[in-house]
Amino acid sequence: MEPRKFTPEELTSLLQQAVSWLHQQRDYFLPSSIPLDQEQKSQLAPFFPIEILDRARILDASQSGETIPYPPFYETVRAGGARVVPDAAHVTGIPFVDVIVFNRAPTLRTIFHNLVHVTQFAMLGEERVMRGYLETLNESGLWMVVPYEEQAYQMDARFTLDPADVFSVEAEIRDWARQGRF
Repeated sequence: MEPRKFTPEELTSLLQQAVSWLHQQRDYFLPSSIPLDQEQKSQLAPFFPIEILDRARILDASQSGETIPYPPFYETVRAGGARVVPDAAHVTGIPFVDVIVFNRAPTLRTIFHNLVHVTQFAMLGEERVMRGYLETLNESGLWMVVPYEEQAYQMDARFTLDPADVFSVEAEIRDWARQGRF
């Protein structure tokens, strides 16, 4: 059965909840997070602006026995019908603006993937990115076809396949935005 579509007012309310939740989680996890180390920065510097690498912070929540919390607005998203969203307890990591929280020890690939999202937030704004997630969920019911996720997975796959094949994450985000792919 196809999920019931949210009204524009419902989407606006969900968007406000999602952006608020992002900022609440960022504020909560920020004091426990750490900057990228020099090795991580040097390996990622060819792909990301230094401002992103300097600003981003990471936290391996498994070290404290915590997990990424379940977003309360997911109840509303799922209540609308058969929508597929990731279970926060089982995802590898989530960026809360510029603080990336991992459920298990991060790898360079998972850091890369999440830094793509940090860069998307920085370039396009949290509201625009979260609106894209919610609108895609509203239309397709599938998290994995959200263009922001598609782009992050494509780029982390390219990075993993050949880290010597340098590309600019920032330029690619700009190109996708200009082409209307978000």
